[in-house]
Amino acid sequence: MNVLDRARIVGATLSYDLWLDFAGVPGQRRCDLRRELRANLGAATALVGSRDAVRGLGSTRGMAAAASCPDPTRPRWTVGFTVGISLLGLSLLAELLAALSWLDGAMAATPESPVTGAMTFFPGSSLTYSPSASGFSLAVDVGWVCPAVGIIAFVLASRPWRFLTLRGGSPSHSRTFNGE
Repeated sequence: MNVLDRARIVGATLSYDLWLDFAGVPGQRRCDLRRELRANLGAATALVGSRDAVRGLGSTRGMAAAASCPDPTRPRWTVGFTVGISLLGLSLLAELLAALSWLDGAMAATPESPVTGAMTFFPGSSLTYSPSASGFSLAVDVGWVCPAVGIIAFVLASRPWRFLTLRGGSPSHSRTFNGE
């Protein structure tokens, strides 16, 4: 087996593991499933080559969905990380566009000295426009909103409280309301 064959097998295994994690499969079960897939792909590579072996798998997402039922008490860290980073990036993009709009307004006013301001929807941020003979400079201090959006999205998507809810006691100790 050459380096390219190993890279294809590793790529398929990582993709499968990612979809298993998104599906909520617990860590030990994911490790067993990865090991099984890696062994099967190694055997298939010896017979038909790595390209056909990986192509013959089909959708790793579908395989992961059919592999195991998810653990309802497991936090979904990968989902939380993905959602948190995505919303952090989108909020930073929105702040950049707002800063460019603010810059356009500051340049339209043609000030002789530096101008400092803030953006309404991004509290804690500040901008400074400084005109000069050769152009201008813009300094942007990102406020607390973008990191807060990323952290809140991470917590809500990963649901870390699931780790605490059903692990501490048995299902017979679950809370019920009987109206008294």
